Amino acid sequence: MIRIRLGAALLALALAACGPRPAPPPPPLPALTPLPAVAPAPVPTEVWTREPGAVLRGPSAVVLPRLGMHLVVMAADGDSLRVRCNSCPGVPTGWLSRARVVWAPASPSEARAGELAEFVAAVRTAALRRDVAALRPVMSRTFVHSLSGADGVLEAVSAWQSVRSADLGRLPALLDRGVSSVPGTPVWAAPPEYVTVAGYPDLRAGFQRSAAGWEWIFLVRSEL
Repeated sequence: MIRIRLGAALLALALAACGPRPAPPPPPLPALTPLPAVAPAPVPTEVWTREPGAVLRGPSAVVLPRLGMHLVVMAADGDSLRVRCNSCPGVPTGWLSRARVVWAPASPSEARAGELAEFVAAVRTAALRRDVAALRPVMSRTFVHSLSGADGVLEAVSAWQSVRSADLGRLPALLDRGVSSVPGTPVWAAPPEYVTVAGYPDLRAGFQRSAAGWEWIFLVRSEL
């Protein structure tokens, strides 16, 4: 009897050995490579309106009527910037989409092929530094700095270094309120009073697009 049971057990073991073997365990999954961290978009310290009509969202909506208006950046949240307009009545603050502004102006020579707002910002920045060498390449060959004649780049630079040194120093503030299209001409100018007030006598700056890109065509005031 014992021999029968032993034989049956051996037979069962033999049959089990001949049957299908269990599948091996699956290989371990490869370690996941972590995605590189996405750096947050840089936050500029100052920006300029890309086109007229941008709306500053705040306690009350404020329309920024001109392109090239200078804005101070106070904070950022995703695609929006909280900005302050120092040249606007009441110095309002509010939120503005990044798509409605330009920033980090290049040199005037690099900016002249782009948007007017970029070019105006670049000219303003160079004037703030009194960087005449950066301004000269984008000045029109017939640049107007005096209504009594002697126009041209060399004459303007010479005047800025002597009797009219204050004119170039006033240019950044002149441009902070943006530039406006002069009706019936291809000229964009600042300040807005030059466009809206007949016979405006004070300092004004003008820009125009040529075959080479944007160029600075005048910084002049009426002479008594």
